[in-house]
This record gives sequence, structure tokens and C-alpha cells, in this order.
Amino acid sequence: MSVAVWSKTQWERIRRFRLSAEAYRKVTVVALALIAIIVVTGAAVRLTGSGLGCEDWPNCSSGEFVGFETPNQTIEQVNRLFTGLVSVAVIAAVLGSLRRRPYRRDLVWWSAGLVAGVIGQIVLGGITVLVDLHPAAVGAHFLLSMLLVSDATILVWKASHEAGPTRPRVSPANLNLSRVAVATAALLMVTGPIVTGSGPHAGDQKSPRFDLLIPDVARVHSLNMWLFLIISVILLLRLGRAKTPSDILRRGYFLLIVILIQGGIGYTQYELGIPAWLVLAHIAGATLLVGTVLWFHLGLSSVMATDSTATEAPTSLIPGQSEESLSPT
Repeated sequence: MSVAVWSKTQWERIRRFRLSAEAYRKVTVVALALIAIIVVTGAAVRLTGSGLGCEDWPNCSSGEFVGFETPNQTIEQVNRLFTGLVSVAVIAAVLGSLRRRPYRRDLVWWSAGLVAGVIGQIVLGGITVLVDLHPAAVGAHFLLSMLLVSDATILVWKASHEAGPTRPRVSPANLNLSRVAVATAALLMVTGPIVTGSGPHAGDQKSPRFDLLIPDVARVHSLNMWLFLIISVILLLRLGRAKTPSDILRRGYFLLIVILIQGGIGYTQYELGIPAWLVLAHIAGATLLVGTVLWFHLGLSSVMATDSTATEAPTSLIPGQSEESLSPT
């Protein structure tokens, strides 16, 4: 078989490839999981000072591609591994959105947001190194990570449900209170890095820190968490009295558990002198908290029934593709 014939055959296979809605949903779940993991492994690199565990890139050293001789090398190599997996998963999410049937434009846009976020992380990561791990740059890196987690969470939710206009499943007052809870959680993601940026874990002993007293910034962060908890409890009490559907209440109770655990980790790490392993647990909890509060809020609305909730794929996606081949299979 000639190269030309083989290439044409492979192109035909790609052109005819379709991804079911359920298969694409699984792709988005994998992307979300890997993005959450890379947040934790990236934090582990900084907290343990493992960024220089490997002196070369992509090789760990001049003589070997993989190095696990020291704990720092192991942490850095694991982080590099998941960085590659995240890149593959994000690309798969974008390509999958184009090949998914029924085609949905909203999934393409949300998956493209993941690509933009990953590119932004690469650029911001380079800037962070150039400014000697300044806490403002490190904090911005964390915030962008939380935006990636948010984007991936929304993508999974949308891939798990039909497209179309939504209507609230709760009263307008409760929906607005949920929006306030989400905004308060977002503020938590800002005050948290300020506390960390004032503490001992910079990733390098020579790195600058915020000229702030840890007790003061920790108190502000704590008040932020208490505000988030109070708003969430009030919202759940209101939803319980309003005979809200059980699935909403279950997600709300899970959110409350996550808030309590995250708050407990925060107070414990402060009382123990901010040990690195508890800071890492707190970052993992923050990642879970972002996904959980968004999942809860998204569940307060449902898609209205319509005759057709999917958007027909544009014929320009694949050159030479007929309209018949674009219909769902």
C-alpha cells in the first residue's frame, strides 16, 4: 500500500469518526480529574522546593530522561508526568467536542477555555520563575489553576446535561443567595494565597514574601471562610424549608461537609505552625471546594424542554464533509 493510499484511508477514518455524548462526558471527567491532580502536584513541587530536583528539561539530567534518585526528583518527575497528561486530556476535550454527536457549540467554547488556561499557566509559570517566585506571581498561578478547575467543572456539567435555555429549580432569592456563596468562595481563593505568600513556604529560601503579619492575614481569611459557611448554612436551611428536590439537598450537604473539613484543615495548620503537608492538604481541599460549590450552584437550574437542544455542526469543520454525515449517529 502506497503512502498516499494509506494517508487517504486514515483521513477517511478520522473524517467518519464520531464520539457519543456519554463518551465525551467521560473525556471531560478525565480532564477535570487530571487538572485537579496537577494543582496538587504543582503545589507539592513548590512546598518541597523540588523545582530544581531535575536540572534539565525534558530530561531530568543530562544523562537520563527519568530520575527518581531523590524525593525532590520524584516529586518533580511526577508533576512533569501529569503536566503531559493534562495537555493530552485538554486537547482530547477540544477535539472530542468537535467530533461529538450531537454537536454542541457551547462544549467547544468551554473546552477551548481549557486550552487557553493551560497556555496561560505555561506563560505565567515562566514569569513566576523570572521574578524569583514572587508571592504575587505564585498567587496568580494558583488563581489561574482555580479558573481551570472551574472551567473543567462547568464543562463536565454541561457535557452531562442537554443543551438549551435553563430555568431555576429554586426561588429567585435562593438562587441569588447561591450566587453570593459562589462569590464568597471566589474571594476565599484570593485571600488564601495572600496567607501563603506571607508564610514560610516560598519554594526557595531566597524568594520574597509579602510584608504582612501571618496572624493578621490569617484572621481575614478565617473571617472569609466563616462568612462562606454562614451563607451556605442559611441557604441550606432555606432550601430545606422550601421542600427542595433531594438531589439539590444532597449536593448542598456535601458542600457543607467540604467547607467544614477545609476549615478544620486551615485552623489545624495554623495551630501547628503551617507544616507543608497540611498546606498541601489545604490546597487540595480548595480545589475540591471550587468544584463542589460550582456543581451545587449549577444544579439549582435545569434545562427547559425544547424540540431540539443540540446545534447542528457547521459543514466547515471537515473539508468535503456532507450534511448527511453531520447528522447524529
